[in-house]
Amino acid sequence: MATVDSAAPEPLSSTGARPLAARRRVSRAVLSVLGMYAASRIYSTLLLLIGLWVATAHGWRMPWLTDTPTFARIDGVWVPHTPDFFGLGGLWDGVHYQQIADQGYPSVLPRTASGTIAPNDWAFLPAYPLFVAAFAAVLHAPFEVLAVIVSALFGAGATVLLYLMVRDRVGHRPAMLAATVFSFGPLAFLLQVGYAESMFLFLLFAAMYLMQRRRWGLMLVPAALAAFTRPGEVALALAIAVVFVVRLRQARSAGDPAAFPVRERVAMVVATAVTGLVGFAWPLVAWIVTGVPNAYTATELSWRDGFLGHTDFRPFTAWFELFGRYLGAFGVAIVVAAILGFAWWLTRPTTRSLGPVILSTAASYALYLLAVFMPQQSVFRVAIPLAPLLGDPRFAERDLWRRMLVGLGALAQPVCVAVLWFYANP
Repeated sequence: MATVDSAAPEPLSSTGARPLAARRRVSRAVLSVLGMYAASRIYSTLLLLIGLWVATAHGWRMPWLTDTPTFARIDGVWVPHTPDFFGLGGLWDGVHYQQIADQGYPSVLPRTASGTIAPNDWAFLPAYPLFVAAFAAVLHAPFEVLAVIVSALFGAGATVLLYLMVRDRVGHRPAMLAATVFSFGPLAFLLQVGYAESMFLFLLFAAMYLMQRRRWGLMLVPAALAAFTRPGEVALALAIAVVFVVRLRQARSAGDPAAFPVRERVAMVVATAVTGLVGFAWPLVAWIVTGVPNAYTATELSWRDGFLGHTDFRPFTAWFELFGRYLGAFGVAIVVAAILGFAWWLTRPTTRSLGPVILSTAASYALYLLAVFMPQQSVFRVAIPLAPLLGDPRFAERDLWRRMLVGLGALAQPVCVAVLWFYANP
């Protein structure tokens, strides 16, 4: 079994010459993944339709819903609105994306009564709404309809890339398990709603897969697009730097500088710099357009006001502040235990077999969440990019574990649909 120090990619899905039989096996596997993903979309669609039917039958007022949670913009005024199926996929963040597509971003930031910056569209990046809007203009179709279709298609691509990325390291069975849990898991319905998650995951996994292929120049294309799709792309810069150190240590310990040629070292340094720079580009754009230096960070922080009150940005503090405020020292201990537990998981031999790209990206992204994110109901959604870790071979070793992961994930999805779509936003 490969370890974290086995940096050379396996030839299974490489772009070089390979036996026809191997190509056919990969093609059949990809078709199996797509078939599984199609089945998962039927499942998620049924759950959303059932939820919509129940909500509509109760006048959108169920025991846990005391008021109409969804609104439509009619003649410039937000009014209560009960959606159809595609409108259902455009709730919550989808409303912001559609407004960005229709009106762009505000040049003047809204303010609260106390003068602080209020929640606004600058928190939502432009690649996804502009991509959907472009298709809507060409096809003359409603934005909310195409948003659902585009997200579902990007979700299919992300699932295939996740499978290929894990299969290259640990084989078919763990890769298929990771793709299945990803497609049927608790938050899998988000792969077909008007959120940027599917597009971001597709671009992130594409960048990671190209990193495994050592295509450092080509990976900058999906990485740069991801930086304007959803926050978190900047973690790739640290991940590349970590892989660079691993490769350098390998070459030196082997006494073979040719194992890590200078040309590739330069390419990785450039890739690190570019991914880091584009990761911070959107805050700069917000500053230029609004004239407010902290326009983006202040907008993001405005969503914390209901939990922590108005605060300035202090990295690596939000998790401790929130858990400490509501649970005291026990809450802080929970955060510390979660950090240590995650670090322990990453150091296990079976997890290390996923390779330096998956491990370094997962660790970097988790560090990013710890630094900038405040845990609330969206924590499960923003953790989805950690899905490649589901390829840990230990999960695929026993039939019972595989069934439990898939079964519990699928059973949790209707709960998440009810709680995180019909009650609160994920």
